[in-house]
Amino acid sequence: MFNQWDGNQDGKLSKAELRPIERGGNEACVEEFIDMCDDMVVDGSISVDEWCDCFTFSDDLRHEPPCHKAKHDVDPHLLGVFLPRCDLEGFYKPEQCHDGNCWCVDRYGREFDKSRVQNTLPDCGQYASDMTEEDIAFLRERL
Repeated sequence: MFNQWDGNQDGKLSKAELRPIERGGNEACVEEFIDMCDDMVVDGSISVDEWCDCFTFSDDLRHEPPCHKAKHDVDPHLLGVFLPRCDLEGFYKPEQCHDGNCWCVDRYGREFDKSRVQNTLPDCGQYASDMTEEDIAFLRERL
């Protein structure tokens, strides 16, 4: 379905690409949908990962994993809001950063004692974390 709507084949769905759904009378909330689902990289469009993530638990909120729920309970466009980093299963990734602070958490989002550091990335290796170069770059942007 994603590829059908991605008219320019850039791997992202924009408001313009989703607008025909709204005109058909089937969906009157395209802008709100994009706002809700645009939460991994807040850029006004929806990537394939954001699309899949948004629909994963849409009809089963009772079993929604904790990080997925926390991420979707906040408006990603609000200034200063914390958006947790989640794995593909919807649980917390070990390294979390916000406003120059970083810390280590378990998969349920519980912070490990004395793991919080300022203006540097945490060493969560003792908690079995394997950060990719992409993870490191993403976290450095949040510092």
